[in-house]
Amino acid sequence: MEDFIKILNEIPKISAQLDELIKIQKEEKIEKKWLNVEETAHYIGYSKDKIYKLIQDEWVEGVHYFKPSGRVIIDKNKIDEWIKYGSSNSVNNIVNSLMLDLK
Repeated sequence: MEDFIKILNEIPKISAQLDELIKIQKEEKIEKKWLNVEETAHYIGYSKDKIYKLIQDEWVEGVHYFKPSGRVIIDKNKIDEWIKYGSSNSVNNIVNSLMLDLK
C-alpha cells in the first residue's frame, strides 16, 4: 500500500514533465524542405499521377524538383510559390516567352 501511495504522489510530477516535453516538441517542430512525390501529392491534395504530370509538363528541374540518383525530390518552398502565383512560370509559358523574344 505504501508503494501505491508513493506512485500516486509522483503523478503530478510526471504530468508536469510530460507537459514540458510537449511544449518543447511544439516549439522545436522542424518542417521538411524536401518532399518525395507521395508527400507532395498529400501536401497539395493531388494524386501521384498528377504530380508526375506536373513534373513532366510544368515544373522545372533544378527549380521545383531535383533528381539526385534518379529519385525525385521536390522543393516544398517552390511548390508553395507555384501554388501562390499559379503556373505563370510554367515551362510552356517560359518557352513561349522566349520564342516571342526571338521574333
